[in-house]
Amino acid sequence: MITVTRAGKHLGAEISGVDLSQPLDDDTFAQIASAFFDNEVVFFRNQTLTPAQQIAFTRRFGVLEAHVRKESRLADHDEIFVLSNKLDAGGKAIGAQDAGRYWHSDLSYKREPSMLSALYAVEVPIKDGVALGNTYFASSTAAYDALPDAMKQRVDKLRNVHSYREYRLKNYAAQQEDERRGIRTVQEHAPTPEQLASVPDTEMDVVRTHPVTHRKGLFINEGHTAWLTGMSRAESDAELAKLYAHITQPEFVYCHAWRVGDLLMWDNIAVQHKATFDYDPLPRLMYRTTVRGPAVV
Repeated sequence: MITVTRAGKHLGAEISGVDLSQPLDDDTFAQIASAFFDNEVVFFRNQTLTPAQQIAFTRRFGVLEAHVRKESRLADHDEIFVLSNKLDAGGKAIGAQDAGRYWHSDLSYKREPSMLSALYAVEVPIKDGVALGNTYFASSTAAYDALPDAMKQRVDKLRNVHSYREYRLKNYAAQQEDERRGIRTVQEHAPTPEQLASVPDTEMDVVRTHPVTHRKGLFINEGHTAWLTGMSRAESDAELAKLYAHITQPEFVYCHAWRVGDLLMWDNIAVQHKATFDYDPLPRLMYRTTVRGPAVV
């Protein structure tokens, strides 16, 4: 029997009493899945997982994705996306160094956006006994529920375009500015034409109904939403800024302080998240698996 302990007001819970390195019976898995969708973000402490064990556990939720950034996949395990500031013996980045700069939902620019992401903490930076590199999560369902009725009626009619191309351009510009100001330098591979062609811009409703919980949420995010359709860019930018500020109010946010051995999962339909980069040059190493969700139109 698992134990579920709430960690945040609208989202976030710790699940204890389970070893994810071992095969789970159907009843235990069903309890975990129920707790996950109820809490939108859940974490398991003190896990010891091989890449194959992480893949096996998250695959029970659905089909796993291989990230478009092939250079940041784990060798011999395409399903694992490596997030790290570490370099190999030749000075090459072993994973994505700058993932999560903006509030975003993983792979929201795809025709079949992610349902679930699971991030495993292999190495966590510690300074003066305090873990660095916290990750923030915001509940887009709680944010939608809190909107006035008139605003709900307005956003229910809106559509937005999610663009991997525009995200990479914006992210690269921010990296260049960081380097110019002497904040941090990262190795960012320019996406190939083939990579960009595999993730064309996707238009979808701003309000999305969750296929499991049937809750409505705001399916927009600072990282991947390029514009609202039917508006000028200036009008779209102003409207989006208001919605982003609403979603990321402290009331709707859970902050996770990492420990080595944490396996944390979040619901990409109901939640968006944002990384912090306060740990360079201390090493950090995370492995992420991502479960494909249903298609959107």
